[in-house]
Amino acid sequence: MHNLVVAGNNLSDSSLAFEIYQLDVSVIDRLSSRNSKRGLSQGAKQTYKTAINDYNRFLAERGRTVCEQSLQLYFDSIKDKLKPATLNLRKYALLKCIKAQIGGDSTLRNLAIECSFQQIDIYKTSKAIRQDECLSELEVKRLINHAPTERTRLIIKFLFVTGCRVSEMIGVRLSDCEPVNRHIKIRILGKGNKERFVGIPPNLYDEIRRGFQGNKWLFSSRSGRQLHRVNVYKQLKNVGRKLGLEISPHSLRHARANDLLLNKGFSLKAVSRHLGHSSTAITSEMYIHDSIDFLEMFSKDMI
Repeated sequence: MHNLVVAGNNLSDSSLAFEIYQLDVSVIDRLSSRNSKRGLSQGAKQTYKTAINDYNRFLAERGRTVCEQSLQLYFDSIKDKLKPATLNLRKYALLKCIKAQIGGDSTLRNLAIECSFQQIDIYKTSKAIRQDECLSELEVKRLINHAPTERTRLIIKFLFVTGCRVSEMIGVRLSDCEPVNRHIKIRILGKGNKERFVGIPPNLYDEIRRGFQGNKWLFSSRSGRQLHRVNVYKQLKNVGRKLGLEISPHSLRHARANDLLLNKGFSLKAVSRHLGHSSTAITSEMYIHDSIDFLEMFSKDMI
């Protein structure tokens, strides 16, 4: 891919050219089967699918093949339309899919593909979440009270109490839940398949069991299947709009982090572990924004 021609099994040092006009969505299943016992999450699969479909659309419209130049042109065409974090996710998704479809077991091909992706910008992101961007506990209560159904109310409550990502919530099995010391201990499989544990009150667990009545998943559809993250997103978005709020499931995670740190007084380390962050630096960058109040500073000055 980087100074490489790939046509069938013929490799030669030349300009990049793949005789491939579309990426195959089925590579997502191949990637999922390689990725631990549980495979890729629904969110990861959707990210990969969106990336493939959008890139394929670009290739078809421009009459181009999968190559370094078409990748550069593709990202140039979308860099002003998407947030930096989304661009980086899409870049990673396409890298994984192209390596799965084209690289195979060839070290040379995979190295060439990685070299080509290194030529694409890394989009700088700011992880900081301002306090005024976070829902207050009172606003979360209003969301719960205005939820149109009992199931939506329980989803909002669980996401806030645990601070879980929506993909983590819908991935909870009944076998992951265990009563311990007056709370229900829940095993969570987070990003990178990292395991952690969160807790909820027994009464909330009982309400969820009555409301969803699943045989396998803690949160299941009425047919007993695992909930889909897109449906959860839509439910919460609709509730928020009724109250004049633009929210997503992740808004409740941010709200809980802010609440635990600033209102409840838990330590940075404790909150970082609760959220499943890989380091306290990530939690600090996102939620702690110490700055000088100039009027307060002036009032305390001795000169």
